[in-house]
Amino acid sequence: MLYYVKDIPATLSFFHGLLDANARILIILVSGSSGWAHLWKQYGTSLPRDDLCLYVSAADIAAALDAGGMRFQSHELPSDLDISDCFTEGSGDGELLLDFLTETCNFSKAASPVLKAGVLETLRDPACSICSDGKVLFNNNLEALMVAP
Repeated sequence: MLYYVKDIPATLSFFHGLLDANARILIILVSGSSGWAHLWKQYGTSLPRDDLCLYVSAADIAAALDAGGMRFQSHELPSDLDISDCFTEGSGDGELLLDFLTETCNFSKAASPVLKAGVLETLRDPACSICSDGKVLFNNNLEALMVAP
């Protein structure tokens, strides 16, 4: 739900204040080192959004927890997503993957050629994906933050 919260520090502080001595808050978001975080930093302001969704990663939440003086542990959850079809011209699956990755319906038609080329280049960047056995594997890592009282 933190993707849809306007004031993340206040929300974290509120829920932290509700914790009993042995309780914990578990927050799972995309990792700050994931391809998502890299793509959002690079193109978040260029991708059209029609909702309240914020491009926020676990790194942003960890910074807010630190700033609020809240104790937490972090655990990386490795995951990847085969996005090879994004680079195959005319691939229906690739077009749907691009829509998903950019959170934009019909991204290839809606985006300028420069934006589309930049997004595809970024998706191939080692900060977003690795190439293995002829596949482009997007870093889809999640991060679990365990917040203590």
